[in-house]
Amino acid sequence: MPELPIVAPGYEEENEAAEAEALSGCLTNLCVIDKAVLTEAMRGAMDRPFFRVLRIVELTVIAAALGLLIWTLAAKQDLSTVLQAVFLLAAAVFFYVQQFVRYPKKAVQTQLTRQALDDGSAALENRLYFTAENVANRRGEGEQLLHMPYENIKRVSETRRLILLTTRRNRVIPLDKRGFSNGGPAELYRLLAEKAPNAKTERRNPS
Repeated sequence: MPELPIVAPGYEEENEAAEAEALSGCLTNLCVIDKAVLTEAMRGAMDRPFFRVLRIVELTVIAAALGLLIWTLAAKQDLSTVLQAVFLLAAAVFFYVQQFVRYPKKAVQTQLTRQALDDGSAALENRLYFTAENVANRRGEGEQLLHMPYENIKRVSETRRLILLTTRRNRVIPLDKRGFSNGGPAELYRLLAEKAPNAKTERRNPS
């Protein structure tokens, strides 16, 4: 099973000394990462084929287990059969809730807590600079830059107001579609087509 996504921009990427880079002329994105953005990003990160299939399979198992339980009760089966149906239904519901309800909420809250501790604010201003060499990330008002090679980007997808970059470490970096300077989404896609040609791109405009 693929590792569950984590919306945690800047964490666990390469921390290098800030060389004299001409950041002012780069394609830049400013995204204020708050609870609403994290929630949308997490939903977008889990809206991919594996998780769509898993959701359908688990809902099918839940429906089948519920049907089995109803049948065992209606047919007045012995207690052990009823208990097996109850256990199957409870297990299927538990796994569904853990993966598609509890995990996304917990992941968002964990990120908000980490931002509050590390950056002093639950609403983090995250800036990404798409340089000729790599993606430079500046968190908040700090001067420190984190660098990520373009080849670390394995997937590009969209939600209603975000572009999501998924890294090889399964970190999801949200970009605000309205937060670009020195260009926009079209320039980003052109740049990524050149710098990260192996990244899977799912470009769309959800309603």
